Amino acid sequence: MKKLFALICIILLPGWSVSCDLLDKGHKRDRPRNDISRTDSLSGKDSGGSWKPSDTVLFTSGVRFPDGYDWRIDTLAEKQKGELVLFKGTELVLAIPVGAENNVSADPDMHRIVDGHLYTDYSSNTKTIVQKDGKVLFSYDGREQMCGFAVVDGNVWTLGQDRFGEGGLSLRKNGKLVYEHKSGTIVGSLADTFNPYGALDFVDGKPVFFYYYKTDGSLSQSIHCIMVLGDKETDLGLPDRFSRILDAKLVDGKAVVVGKVGTSRNILSVFNDGRLIGFTLQGYDNLGTCKIIPAGDGVLYFAGECYSNGASAGFISDNDGYNRFYDLAGRLIGFYVGKGINIILSCGTDGADPVITTNGISNSVPGYFNYISTKCGELVDEKFYLGMNSQEDGPYILNGKKKQSLGFNGFITEVKAVIIKNEKK
Repeated sequence: MKKLFALICIILLPGWSVSCDLLDKGHKRDRPRNDISRTDSLSGKDSGGSWKPSDTVLFTSGVRFPDGYDWRIDTLAEKQKGELVLFKGTELVLAIPVGAENNVSADPDMHRIVDGHLYTDYSSNTKTIVQKDGKVLFSYDGREQMCGFAVVDGNVWTLGQDRFGEGGLSLRKNGKLVYEHKSGTIVGSLADTFNPYGALDFVDGKPVFFYYYKTDGSLSQSIHCIMVLGDKETDLGLPDRFSRILDAKLVDGKAVVVGKVGTSRNILSVFNDGRLIGFTLQGYDNLGTCKIIPAGDGVLYFAGECYSNGASAGFISDNDGYNRFYDLAGRLIGFYVGKGINIILSCGTDGADPVITTNGISNSVPGYFNYISTKCGELVDEKFYLGMNSQEDGPYILNGKKKQSLGFNGFITEVKAVIIKNEKK
């Protein structure tokens, strides 16, 4: 498990699941108490009538500690036992004690909200245990890290990677093995906000995912990228020059792979439906990470992290290789895409003063925050909800200028909006 110290954020690293000590270590500096500079254009409008065709129900998960306890030095609740909590709006609906005796971890990677329920996974010394709202659903032999998780028609699908670092992956349905590969490495993770199932997806009810493995050999190793759809394997036939795979997705029925070719350092290589295209990332000297973001109507974005003179910086490239986020002095935290809408979440190099940029219009959120992650942002029904963990105000939900405090000592790990359709009487 990862130790999450003090002020942290999940950034665009491989699979968007790597945590880093990015923000400052808890001390505050004097700053003006300003509100957001302007109203967020996605804050939503009242329909004006008593009946609404749909309602948005917001669920929020987090880790709660006793009042007065400084959780910033103990985010995994190893010293002071905390609780996983689930809110519906601002109402606390669930609290689950954290600890090995309960097979529950405070690690944000090991719990998730699905249909208003809190699902957890836990690795003991010999088993992987999956629970729903604190009650065991199933367990199986082996220690696995969840890279994909989905609940479809009442069935729980899991896509797991071996935690011992020996390679190997497994696809399971309700804990029963459906598919495995002894040395494959899964492409993607549950931190992928562009797919609610993480590295797992579904086509006509069939699970689909990608993994890669290398052939035996030394200098001449080649990478094979495999797509698994149902029980059918397809080798995508990457060019031999492919040296690193960063992401892979099925987009409009076609496999898209992004990565690096040969020894190129700042060229983003995209393998799309059998064609290889390269984009030079101007201003950067080395490509670090990249995710594929389908935006609909054939539009693709590529978002990730590069390095310039040894310092990391974010990038967002479109189909034509144009960089839509070029801020060598800042950090790209998240990118959220909807129909006709894109939102960039970024911050300064020290993690302070996050900026929400909606279709090119930027709004700053002054202050110091203890935790920001891609899973804490949710774009749905033309509204953007962001879970913030303020040093001064505690955890709250931000929607435009509206702030909803959750009133607990701890930090938010995920925000999930559910649209409920109402029938007009």
